[in-house]
Amino acid sequence: MSSQKFLTLPTPMKYLFSFFLLSLSLHFSSCYGQLTPHVEPRINIAVDSNRYYRNEISGYRIQIGLHGDKSVIDSLKIKFANAYPKIDSYVSFEPPNFKLMVGDFRTEIEADLLKQHIQGLYPLAIVQRTKIKLPRID
Repeated sequence: MSSQKFLTLPTPMKYLFSFFLLSLSLHFSSCYGQLTPHVEPRINIAVDSNRYYRNEISGYRIQIGLHGDKSVIDSLKIKFANAYPKIDSYVSFEPPNFKLMVGDFRTEIEADLLKQHIQGLYPLAIVQRTKIKLPRID
């Protein structure tokens, strides 16, 4: 049997080849690339809107005010916030009126409990199904 040598280089060439392999491996191990994806603008808009709506779920709020004058709704919002500081309130505009809705309730029963509690101060309180933010923990 004859032994075959695959690489028969003189000794100085072996050192040079080893040095080349070592430097090449060091170069690629310390080299970091940066990948910049090119994405269509419509996709970026969809991703950003998903971030905004991610914390919204289907639930219930209580409508306590409906009026065409925003200053009336703003004063009602301040009055409610002073009486119930831990309950969030939201103003929306549906032509021709502004609506003041309060609370973020997962179930209609939770919303109805607050409605019964505030019924004397806000006799026109109505529980409505809508998109809500995740309820507060505190």
